[in-house]
Amino acid sequence: MIKVSFLARAAIGLAVILLGLGWMTLTHETARSSGREVILQTNPVDPRDVFFGHYAILNYRDFGDRDVSVPRRDPRDFQTGETVYVALNPSELFAMPGAVFATREEARSTGAPFLKAELVEAYAPEGQEPEVFWVRFDLPSQYFADPETAIALQTDFQTANAMQGRRDRWETCRDLQQTAPDRFEQSWMCEDFDLADEPTADIPEYGVILSVSDEGLAVIKGLYLDGQHLYDTLTGPRLTLERDA
Repeated sequence: MIKVSFLARAAIGLAVILLGLGWMTLTHETARSSGREVILQTNPVDPRDVFFGHYAILNYRDFGDRDVSVPRRDPRDFQTGETVYVALNPSELFAMPGAVFATREEARSTGAPFLKAELVEAYAPEGQEPEVFWVRFDLPSQYFADPETAIALQTDFQTANAMQGRRDRWETCRDLQQTAPDRFEQSWMCEDFDLADEPTADIPEYGVILSVSDEGLAVIKGLYLDGQHLYDTLTGPRLTLERDA
């Protein structure tokens, strides 16, 4: 019987691990380059994770971790908990959820990219057929960024959040003033409201660049940062956000 030394066994184990990692890298890189590119808008959030380090926590604005509604287009009676496929509507920049389909083949027939999702609930006014689906999308939830990029993103996100907050407050007070004067007068957040003081600056927009396969699965290719398309690869340099001096 041939005895295998400890070093030989360790070398074989290491080789198996390296081959596995290499295969995972190749598979993921192929998925990045072979799918159809779409951009989903994200809410600005703190990009650093307490436990995992410098990660961008991805909170998709129209797809998110929470359930979102999309219009029903297929006549089949869907069952709660089953897999469905949601076509993506074209837009100027960010993709939006569109029609729901029971099978990949039906979704592929539209010619549009689509995402795999889980049907959470179908509902409609009493006595009518379901018209709205609530679904949960299967999307990447985190994105690694180098420390310099993560810190820069945190500053950008905080600025965008503050700008969005001022815009939301102004719009809420304007609507109250026009439609519910009594509530407007009693609202604490509208105490110093001035209709002429409308925030006019453009709020920065952020998104995740995804590669979507013909199976409805998505992998991250990079980030969209207010006009900048920043791509990253597993085999190349990590994403680096350059700042003007």
